[in-house]
Amino acid sequence: MRLKLTCRDTTRLVLEGEDRTLPLGERVLVRVHLGYCKGCSRFSKQVHLMRGALEDWRRHASGTDDAPPAR
Repeated sequence: MRLKLTCRDTTRLVLEGEDRTLPLGERVLVRVHLGYCKGCSRFSKQVHLMRGALEDWRRHASGTDDAPPAR
């Protein structure tokens, strides 16, 4: 495994991290990349925001929106 990720690799891992737990090595590489790359950092925040909005919508649509928003 390389010690530095490309933006393409980072965005792929950010998306994969939404569906599965990344191994420690991948998590570290992603965090390092997000620490210096504004574009990928912004992308990661947008993915997190969309995930939260979708969870809120699902709760609202199912009628169980008494819980506070997930953020």
